[in-house]
Amino acid sequence: MRKTTVLIVIVLFLGLIVYACAQKEEEKEMAKPADPAAELAKSVANGMKLFNDKELGTSGLTCNSCHMEGGTKDGKMGETVVPAWDNLAPKYPKYFMMAKRVMTLDQVVQFCIVNPLKGKALAWDDQKLTDLTAYCASVKKMKKMEK
Repeated sequence: MRKTTVLIVIVLFLGLIVYACAQKEEEKEMAKPADPAAELAKSVANGMKLFNDKELGTSGLTCNSCHMEGGTKDGKMGETVVPAWDNLAPKYPKYFMMAKRVMTLDQVVQFCIVNPLKGKALAWDDQKLTDLTAYCASVKKMKKMEK
């Protein structure tokens, strides 16, 4: 009985040591400084995927349905021409005609999810909203090819 108790104590002690070592490794990993450019690039790439995701809404549309070729070319929403984007971030906040009010870029993204896409608004701290907004802000207008 005494040997069993000693064995259990030793196993528990070793388990605590292994757990403490794992915690130290996790702390080291978290202490590494992030690469801001890499993190932004990852966010933009995730936003580009979401831009083509029908799961954002229930209408069967994606962001790309109105904002052609990822927003780099003029598109259409019904009879309304949707101009290509070019460096959106510094242009917001601005008056947004469809909503008939001044909005920030992330509010416009939410508006499009809720209205044309017929989806549920994302939480304001949802990484998907950040990623979509980062992607939209990153888009530059496609240059016309010279003949």
